[in-house]
Amino acid sequence: MYDKTISTLTKEQQKACERQLAICEGSDWFWWFGDYNASDSVKSFDQLYRRNLINLYHLLNQEVPSYLHQAISQGGGNSENAGTMRRGQDAT
Repeated sequence: MYDKTISTLTKEQQKACERQLAICEGSDWFWWFGDYNASDSVKSFDQLYRRNLINLYHLLNQEVPSYLHQAISQGGGNSENAGTMRRGQDAT
């Protein structure tokens, strides 16, 4: 479907789609995904990531899947290590 859709777009539209895809692929959402991160941080990154994906669908002139309007990740960890990587496990 992507190849068929992209071929109907102008060069400028294709460039806009490629740029938006790069934004999605470079998202910090992948860093914040997971229940071990604080809910408030996860919520912000989740909303931004889904908005970027929705923008890509719009640029491709495609219908936005309904599931993109639902949170992907909820978080749930504490904010003790907010902004840091998940702690490693002690070797025993």
